[in-house]
Amino acid sequence: MKRFSVISLILLVSVLLATTACGASAQKTDKPAADNVAQAATLNEAATDKTVPVEVALVETGDISLIFNYSGSLQPKDDLNLVPGAAGRIETVLVEQGDTVKEGDPIAIIESDTYKTAIKQAEAALASAKLNLAKMELGSRPEEIAAAQAAVELAKASLNDVASVSDDERTQAAANLARAQTELKRAQSEYDKIAWAGDVGTKPQAVALENATIAYETALAAYNQQTNPSDSQLAPLMLQVAQAELQLALKTEPYRQVDFATARVAIKQAEAGLEAAQLQLDETTIRAPFDGVIADITITKGSRVGQQSPIGQLMSNELEAEIGVQESAISQVKVGQSASLRVTAYPGQDFPGVVSRISPSADPNSRTFSVKVTPLQGQDLLHSGMFADVSILAQENKNSVLAPREAIVQGSQPSVFVVKNDNTVEKRTVTTGLYDKDRVEILNGLKPGDVVVVAGQPNLQDGVKAEVTNDPRVAQ
Repeated sequence: MKRFSVISLILLVSVLLATTACGASAQKTDKPAADNVAQAATLNEAATDKTVPVEVALVETGDISLIFNYSGSLQPKDDLNLVPGAAGRIETVLVEQGDTVKEGDPIAIIESDTYKTAIKQAEAALASAKLNLAKMELGSRPEEIAAAQAAVELAKASLNDVASVSDDERTQAAANLARAQTELKRAQSEYDKIAWAGDVGTKPQAVALENATIAYETALAAYNQQTNPSDSQLAPLMLQVAQAELQLALKTEPYRQVDFATARVAIKQAEAGLEAAQLQLDETTIRAPFDGVIADITITKGSRVGQQSPIGQLMSNELEAEIGVQESAISQVKVGQSASLRVTAYPGQDFPGVVSRISPSADPNSRTFSVKVTPLQGQDLLHSGMFADVSILAQENKNSVLAPREAIVQGSQPSVFVVKNDNTVEKRTVTTGLYDKDRVEILNGLKPGDVVVVAGQPNLQDGVKAEVTNDPRVAQ
């Protein structure tokens, strides 16, 4: 019994000791957590009370521009090889390398004798074409018309002579036929008297009958022909009348409207031939097609030239700078935009210019677009081959809200720290527009007069009090 009590006492003591140990351990574990909460609260309170030194600037309004900068070289706006428009021997060379010429100034003269002869031939051809038209407009001579009319009358008379028989002719033909018939009857009667005897073919009566028969048939044919002419008789005479009338019509109106139109076309062709000959003659004087400088001349007096071989090179006085604009910016470059150029020969001097030409296609190697910028002033100081820095004014916005570029804090979205009147800071998200070297356009998020932090942003957060070292509000 005592033994059980001792054992129970030992167990009770062990339980009490374990419970005490667990309570001590739990108390030791909870104490650091409470210390951490207290420490965080202390830090937050310290942070709220702490001031962070910053530099600020005022948000203002003003103008801002988008400017593209490129490098290029100056070259003549026009540069071409001088090729004669006529072939021949050079008679005179009027320029030397380096000479300045104006548009239309003569450069060289080609011998022109052959071309002058061609002019005379063309003039003669034109005169002949004009005379031909004048002759056509005059028509036939009166004598020719009268002769044609007489020929018609004569042909008609011949036809009438055959086609119509007069009473006298008819009577004469009938009388001739009657006499032949009488002679035939008489010969027949004489022949009948001896017909009974044999071998009468050679008798005079037989011969007389034969002759009378022939005479009668001839008289009958003549009578029929004279009293009723056949188509074979009339046809040739009718043809003669038609031919005579045609000749009269041709003499009366020898030309139709189409003939006159053809003659006028011939005159125009002759005029064109004369103009072509004159142009060829004009080409014997080789002239400058534009103002410029003779870069090269390869002929001398006596040289023979053709219409395909250059005789020199002409460069225009007007220069332009060629630059390559990348694909990402070409949509913002337009013909007519203002530009400026700088060259090493005149440091610090700007030469105003304008975008004059933009290539419609990109270079396959550089993937850039060729853009030409023409200087508007100082052409006399610039020379072909000079290296040039080119600035293009692509866009200009006026009366914009502007902030210093240093104020922008980059992140998922641009933001700035705004210093309030109580010098606490507020972080604001902004929408930006154009940038230049020092400023940025603010499209949304700020207004003129706002004070923004430009230095010290890494130590800032919402609600922190700023120690402004250059407060522009104090100056105001």
